[in-house]
Amino acid sequence: MPPLSTTRPRSRGQLVRRVVATASAAALAAATFTPGGAATARPAERDPLAAMAGKYTVVRAGLDNPRQINILGRGQILVAETGRGARNPEGCDGRRCTGRTGQVTVLNGRTGRAVPVMHNLLSVAGPDGSFAGGASGAAARRPRGGFVAIVNGGPPGSQWGKLLGRGAKGNNYVIADISRFEQNNDPDGEGVESNPYSVLALKGQILVADAAGDSILSVKRGKVRLWALLPEYGPRVDAVPTVLSKGADGDIYVGELHSEQRGKAKVHRFDRDGNLLRSWGGFTSVTGVDRAEDGTLYVSELFGGNCGFDQIPSCFPGRVVKVAPDGDRRYLPVPFPSGIAVRGQRAVVAAFSTSPGTGFGGNPAWSGAIWRLRF
Repeated sequence: MPPLSTTRPRSRGQLVRRVVATASAAALAAATFTPGGAATARPAERDPLAAMAGKYTVVRAGLDNPRQINILGRGQILVAETGRGARNPEGCDGRRCTGRTGQVTVLNGRTGRAVPVMHNLLSVAGPDGSFAGGASGAAARRPRGGFVAIVNGGPPGSQWGKLLGRGAKGNNYVIADISRFEQNNDPDGEGVESNPYSVLALKGQILVADAAGDSILSVKRGKVRLWALLPEYGPRVDAVPTVLSKGADGDIYVGELHSEQRGKAKVHRFDRDGNLLRSWGGFTSVTGVDRAEDGTLYVSELFGGNCGFDQIPSCFPGRVVKVAPDGDRRYLPVPFPSGIAVRGQRAVVAAFSTSPGTGFGGNPAWSGAIWRLRF
């Protein structure tokens, strides 16, 4: 597999989908398939997970494309599972499969026991269930329960581009139409593109990161307004915000996917009113960010590190960066990481975030998972 191209896709929506698809395509290229169609892992020169031994503990494996995560009040972990596409072949058109396999799951932080709290969410994936689009963002609010942002990439319908809540009887209902706001307003003036990707519940409002719209939106009582507009870096080079979190300091942190160029992405710190306070640079394809009580910043990079796609499965792209208050940086390899969350000294991350529960190439060791990290 050749190195990732630095050519800018024609749209921000294409960039988000291409980055996710490229990650999965690269990993799948490292597998061979038996005549009967079953996938088997190709022998590798070394086991990349064995090389990481002692650096992580698996909280839960077998998840379908896990993306944004949050640590709840009792140490539970809320996970947005983007799903695996269709449940049966009837939902496939040869290239992609569309179904309602996305869900929001609460994990016991000690035992890993999983309890789905939202079901039947839109999911679009390849025939093997990888690089899914759908429910990429989830958060919990009190006392009304959880909600999720549905990304585009599937057919327009009742869930496409919507922020959904969970009703008292477990049903899904529409809180706000995020993509319609982009259609009606186009805040960055670069044409209508919407890909709601991450969500954050705050007192009195819900924030949503529209990756393709380059905007952070605020939802209050179902009404959507612009909260912050991300910077433009040059012709056809946009911020592409993919993650929102509230740090232990109470401020809001936004991570950029940016372009596909190494070291170009940033993490931004905003106050509760949407005023930019500071930024950190030098990251690559940020998909998760959180800040600990001691001021340490944790950032997951989907394509960070020195592993090239041609080295899969001997190693996997992706890493987590730990930025100390004095600026010192430490790095930990994590395969295709997405959301990250920290509570005290405990950091958890979504690993193999573009993989179905059956794993890349049918290898369950490469399934979507939640890892507890040890730096």
